[in-house]
Amino acid sequence: MPENKMPENKMPENKMPENKMEDGMAVFDDNGPVPTRWRDPDHDPAPWTLHLTRHFGEPSRDPVRRAAVRRGLTKGDPLADDLVAWMAGPAKGKGWRLFDQALTKGIATIEEPAPELAAFFARIDRRPDWVRDDLMRLGCEVALSTGPLLRYALGSGTLMVGYCSSAIARVLVMTGALNGRTYKRLEETGKFAVDIFASGTVGRFSAGFASAVRVRVMHAMVRRSLVGDPRWQAAAWGTPINQADMAATALAFSLGMIGPLIDIGLTMSLWEREGVVQLWRYVGYIMGVDEDLLPDSYDQAAALFSLLVRSQPDADDDSRSLSTALLGAGREALQGLPGRLGTVLADLDAASYAGFSRHIIGKTAADTLGIPDSRWQWVPKAARPVIAAYNGLRRVPLVRERAARLRLRQLEGQIERAFATRKPPFETGEGSPLKGQGKAG
Repeated sequence: MPENKMPENKMPENKMPENKMEDGMAVFDDNGPVPTRWRDPDHDPAPWTLHLTRHFGEPSRDPVRRAAVRRGLTKGDPLADDLVAWMAGPAKGKGWRLFDQALTKGIATIEEPAPELAAFFARIDRRPDWVRDDLMRLGCEVALSTGPLLRYALGSGTLMVGYCSSAIARVLVMTGALNGRTYKRLEETGKFAVDIFASGTVGRFSAGFASAVRVRVMHAMVRRSLVGDPRWQAAAWGTPINQADMAATALAFSLGMIGPLIDIGLTMSLWEREGVVQLWRYVGYIMGVDEDLLPDSYDQAAALFSLLVRSQPDADDDSRSLSTALLGAGREALQGLPGRLGTVLADLDAASYAGFSRHIIGKTAADTLGIPDSRWQWVPKAARPVIAAYNGLRRVPLVRERAARLRLRQLEGQIERAFATRKPPFETGEGSPLKGQGKAG
């Protein structure tokens, strides 16, 4: 990613205009103009959003919540943004090393830490009173016990749903998502998720906690770069990786996973759903989401998820390019196989992803993204008797626990092989806009 020079001690300003137009009319709320990407979730939702939110009811009508979402479109992550500005300026090449030391060994091990570093860790070192270890353990267990279906829930569900929004797709494309390493990016996302699931309660010095914090800082680096990019249109798009989109991402790993699993045929009790929601609520907190965008129950999360999804803009060419790249990602992993075997398996992988995606996100969204028809879209329906039997087994706590442990071992093995010779960028700071500035030399 190209380097963008900015003021050393603060995020550059990409100011919103005093008034703006949407369909010929200025749009404001109590906090000023709202980016034109906003769609009225009650009267003007994009058609694809209705299918995706059908399991979760109507969008939240809480005026405080709605105001937080609209305000969040133009708000970044001040603590992380200040930290990254310090890394790029006063830290003079040692910022990432000091950040990593504070993360892995504690801020107390650093003598006279910079105010930006101290403030950042003062926030994440505080474990909120609402954290429920028992529910987070359950959330990890529930996700892992879904077995191979988790791959499709996250890939054909969570990721593909994100691509439906041109606002989210734009950030990914502008930061190199189409540079030919789609499969590696999927592996990096997979490592992040596995680190979370393996951590159980996401303790302060767990791998999951560290991964969440590192991803947060990488997001701040990306935000710093994009805010200074002349191509970024703040009046239309708001702040890159803003609070509303950060909240949507956290919910995409909970509600965005639960919905596809229901579509595939799995059933979840309300208690299991609460576990998944509470897990990603705390992960969202660690990753810098404002607490007024972290709902405290499944019902509130469902209403907020519907609000966030139904206010997203429609897909565009960036969205279609990303979905095409995702469907073809298997070719990167299988290209080394001999003869036609790699081609056959890659075609099978793409067809299965396309089919499950069409089943999960619906015909309207799939057609908009250019996802081809595939007989695989009928597999979930055909497999319902098998999935129903597995649902019965999952109700037995011992079976669910053992299934989760087995799946975790499998996933950890896959991640270990994937990163045997490299580390993901969020662990090293490599590939960020601050490479050479915030990383130890």
